[in-house]
Amino acid sequence: MFQKSPLGPNAIGAFLLPAIFFAVFSTIPATGSHAGPFLTKDQNPFTLVYGQPLPTPARLPQAEEFNYALSLEITNTLNVESAANESLYADFEAYNLTPGGIYGLSKRWALKLDIPFIYRSGGVFDHAIDEWHKLFSLPRANRPDVENDQFRLFYSNNGTTSIDLNTSQSGIADVQLGLGRSLYQTSQHALSVWASIDVPVGDTNKLTGNEDLDYSFWLAGSSKLGERSVFDTNFGVVLPGDSVLTGLETENHVLFGHAGAHIALNPTFALKLQLAGHSGYYQDTALNFLGSALIVVFGGSINTGRCSAIDIGFSEDIKAGASPDIGLLISWKSQFNGCN
Repeated sequence: MFQKSPLGPNAIGAFLLPAIFFAVFSTIPATGSHAGPFLTKDQNPFTLVYGQPLPTPARLPQAEEFNYALSLEITNTLNVESAANESLYADFEAYNLTPGGIYGLSKRWALKLDIPFIYRSGGVFDHAIDEWHKLFSLPRANRPDVENDQFRLFYSNNGTTSIDLNTSQSGIADVQLGLGRSLYQTSQHALSVWASIDVPVGDTNKLTGNEDLDYSFWLAGSSKLGERSVFDTNFGVVLPGDSVLTGLETENHVLFGHAGAHIALNPTFALKLQLAGHSGYYQDTALNFLGSALIVVFGGSINTGRCSAIDIGFSEDIKAGASPDIGLLISWKSQFNGCN
């Protein structure tokens, strides 16, 4: 079977360019609408089913204030792997539409709700993405050898096939309900603690859920760095439920987190960079696509009003073969009540 090639020097350089650009403009005042992380996580369907939360702002809304978002993430990948007694094939394009929001219960408490809808198919962007990888000297893996715009999700272990999908899949995924408490907040810094439960409304047969409860606990922090820069981070643990893959057990706990920064170039536009990752969700697997992941997201945020903004970001798998090859995120974030 083909394997993904490691990242080369040119690819590493491509990832460093946004960071260098941020450093150049770090001396230029940060606006509130830009603040907050990219609302994205690993879109690998074999790990997406276990309830890892979307990145969460550290600052909670005020009482009766509602901060809401509508995010569309488009991802595309081709991963072919085999090792020992395992075999995996993932060739798909996915559209994940997630309406969600955070409601302030009081000065220190808030509720969080995310309701994702997922559509997976062969897609239309395979050729364009292969050209993107060629342009930036990123790994092309098996793309030159596989027909464009095909759909397949397959996994077998010791001769037993647990996933074999070759027609488009769609449906509501597991819904996440969270509760947060503000621990510390000043004009410069904020820290909150969160807990969530992943409600099993998705379908294991479509890889939109694992039909079991998953729990997550995490800290969210943010700090202003100078007049125009903000650094934000989440760090936590997922307690995943039952495995969707026959022959593989899930880990007892999975660590996850992100670190991100935004720099406001002016009151309308900000640059953003985010590094995210998680440990592996499965025990006793040798496949990269079922292991730990490391992803970079870079892009910007555009203020569309006094209390609303649109984030646009592109994601790449830094750890080759561990997550979808490339992703596009578009998030509209706004506020209901409390916008002055």
